[in-house]
Amino acid sequence: GAELKERLQNFDFPLENWRDVKFIERASDFSTAIRPEGLNIIDFLEIHDEFYKVGALIKDIFDKLTTGLAVIAIQKNKGRDEGLGGQRSLEKPRLYMAMEPGKLKIVKAKNWLNATMNPNGMCMEFKLAKGCYFKGTGTWRKEETL
Repeated sequence: GAELKERLQNFDFPLENWRDVKFIERASDFSTAIRPEGLNIIDFLEIHDEFYKVGALIKDIFDKLTTGLAVIAIQKNKGRDEGLGGQRSLEKPRLYMAMEPGKLKIVKAKNWLNATMNPNGMCMEFKLAKGCYFKGTGTWRKEETL
């Protein structure tokens, strides 16, 4: 509770406005806490062994959704685009992004904004402030041009 309150105070949003948000502390069985029609943020999908099972965990969450959305954070190894679980973690997400300090990359986007422009592999540099504010410092471009 104290850590959550400290993090929420970084946002330029009064603490009392967070009262209607339901925060659930969980380290496993994430699919049981999913609100099918709501915004679900999982920070982060914790897995310590048998990493290949991450695909099944994501599928369980995906199957619980109706009109809702799940944003799932997965730890990744430095220098890799895929989170723990590798290719298995790419199967269900509609949008899969990788972050490293100062860089955001679209690894896989299944629904494109523009049918003639493939966003896969596009990157943008960013600056992070107060642990919660992301500001793009450039434009989206293919990774090799960063």
